[in-house]
Amino acid sequence: MLKADRQAYILKKVETEGRVVVQELTHELNVTEDTIRKDLQSLSKLGLLKRIHGGAHSLISDMKDFNSRVEFNSQTKADLAKRACMLIENAKVIFIDGGSTNLKVAENIPEHFDGRIITNSPSIALSLCRLSKVSITLLGGDLDKKNKVLLGAATLRAIQQIHLDLTILGVSTLDSKVGITVPSYEESIIKNQLFEQSSLVLAIATKEKLEKISSFFVADVSSLDYLITENSVDNKTIDTYTKLGVNVVTI
Repeated sequence: MLKADRQAYILKKVETEGRVVVQELTHELNVTEDTIRKDLQSLSKLGLLKRIHGGAHSLISDMKDFNSRVEFNSQTKADLAKRACMLIENAKVIFIDGGSTNLKVAENIPEHFDGRIITNSPSIALSLCRLSKVSITLLGGDLDKKNKVLLGAATLRAIQQIHLDLTILGVSTLDSKVGITVPSYEESIIKNQLFEQSSLVLAIATKEKLEKISSFFVADVSSLDYLITENSVDNKTIDTYTKLGVNVVTI
């Protein structure tokens, strides 16, 4: 098999399965481990995947801005968000992290909900204004214009002063081995602190976010209490997260 064909095969496998293993590729392509490692190194330099020990993972950059993400897969996100709203009834202090799916959560919180909701997303704060019984806290910080979320030292300090009953975490990618990852360092610091301050952490992820990785580590997947995702996710993936101690809810 020609080098170009071999690398195209590797990229297709990464795209569909989220990861590749060197030993498996040597058998599938009938080449040496050294050849596969060189292929992975070349593809990594091109920014097409991320090299790890023994193989490689899909690399998600999330180049779309917030407005584009709100429109993408909108109905599925709304359905997942409605299911998430069923889990917040007993929480009195909730943090809703930034993100297009979490905006759908804010839009679907029932009118009778009575509690305080804290967020670093101006879009989410504005959406919550329709709820007459909810107290809203919008944290300060440096505005990330692309993602419409507040980050930085001021945001971090504010979060450190709060005990949260529940955090609805915005996630870019989750991988059962690598963990929860995001495209930016600033995001990773904020999200990591949210785990420290929260009694429960819930994440909502459409299926394309699972078994993928971004650049900056937030926490192990086992740190999540709940994961809400699509029922079309394969059972093997669901079982893997469940074995890590995550309550997985599918719709």
